[in-house]
Amino acid sequence: MIVFCGYANNDVTVHVPHVPVLGERVQATAISQIDGGMNANAAVSAARMGAQVIFAGAVGPDARSTEFLEALEADGVDTSWSPRDAFLSTAVVLIAQDGDRSIISQDDPNDAERIGVVITRLAAAGGGRLFLDGYRAGFLPEGLPGSVSLVIDLDGCENKAAALRAFALADHVVVGRALWEGEFGIGFDQWQALAAEHNTYLLVTDGSRGWTLATPGGEVTSEPAVVVDVVDAVGAGDCFGGTYIAFVDAGRSPVDAARLAGASAALACATAGPRGCPTRDELDSFTATLTPHTLWRLDDETCIASGAGSCSRAHAHRL
Repeated sequence: MIVFCGYANNDVTVHVPHVPVLGERVQATAISQIDGGMNANAAVSAARMGAQVIFAGAVGPDARSTEFLEALEADGVDTSWSPRDAFLSTAVVLIAQDGDRSIISQDDPNDAERIGVVITRLAAAGGGRLFLDGYRAGFLPEGLPGSVSLVIDLDGCENKAAALRAFALADHVVVGRALWEGEFGIGFDQWQALAAEHNTYLLVTDGSRGWTLATPGGEVTSEPAVVVDVVDAVGAGDCFGGTYIAFVDAGRSPVDAARLAGASAALACATAGPRGCPTRDELDSFTATLTPHTLWRLDDETCIASGAGSCSRAHAHRL
C-alpha cells in the first residue's frame, strides 16, 4: 500500500507562444482547467501501474473538489483518507510551444498536523509507504513508526536543511538535479556517500539528460533519457516518481524501476496534460519493443534507449 499526501490542484493551463518575461504581454492560444497537483499526479501514475494507492491530501467540501476526487477514483485511487474540510488549491501553468513551462502555484493546507494524522493512520492500518512531495519536507516529525516507509520527491522544497532532514528519514528520495546540485550545491561526488550514510536510494532526475541512481550499497547507475517530440512536459516528473515507487513496491529492483519510470515519463511527455502517464498495458507494450542499448528512430529524430529506456508513444522503429 502506498499513501500519497500532498499537492492536489485545479490546474488552469494556458498555452502561449513562449513563456513571457517581466512586463511582456502575450496572447494565449488555448486555456483549459484540468486536474493536477504534484502528489495527486504521482498517485494516478502509481495506480495505473497496478499499485494499491490511497490519496490522503486535504481538499474542500465544494463540487469542484468532489469532481477532483471522483477523477482519482476513476483511475483506481482510494480517496477515503482525503479530508474535505479544507480547499482545492489552484495552479496556473504556462506552456510554451516548445514544451517549456512556468508554474504559479497556490499553497495547500497539508501541514504538519495533517501529515502527522496520516502517519498515525498508516501505522494503525499495518504500515506501508508514505509518498510526500517536497513541499512537505519541513513538516516531517523527528522520527517515523517502523512500519512506515517514507518516499519523498524533494522537488518543491526550498530549504536545504529540511531536504537533508527528510533525506535522513526516507528509504527512497527522488529529486531533480537542478534543485539538488544547482540550488542546494550537493554535487555528484556526495550522492554516493549520502545514500550509504542514510541507507537511502537516491534517484536524481535530469530531464532530457536522464537519471542517476545511488544505492545504499555504493552502486551508482546513470542512464540517458531518449529524445522525444515533446507535446507537454507538465507532470512528467510526477509520472516518473509514481511509476518508480509503484514498481519498487511490486518487488522490482530500484534500477529496473527507474528504467521503467523513465519510459513512463517519456510517454507522458508525448501526451497533453499533467496526467499523461501511460497505463500498465501501454507501458508494457512499449518496453517490449526495446532492447538494451538499442538505437531507435522517431520519424526524423534518433534516440538511444538504454535498458528499458524511454521514447515516444508512437513511431518507434528499429534501425
